[in-house]
Amino acid sequence: MKNKNFDYVEMTRSIRNEFYEKNKDLSFNDFVTKLVDEAHKSTLWKKVKKVSVKK
Repeated sequence: MKNKNFDYVEMTRSIRNEFYEKNKDLSFNDFVTKLVDEAHKSTLWKKVKKVSVKK
């Protein structure tokens, strides 16, 4: 069994910095629109949508 060591602080910082760089030039409305669009394309959204339709 291999032990893998992760630097969670560095991983979190890199994710945060990448997210910031991708979105820093967007207005608030554009940013929110982008988040909503990404959420609607996610697999989790599809699962939630299926559950809510069944009720």
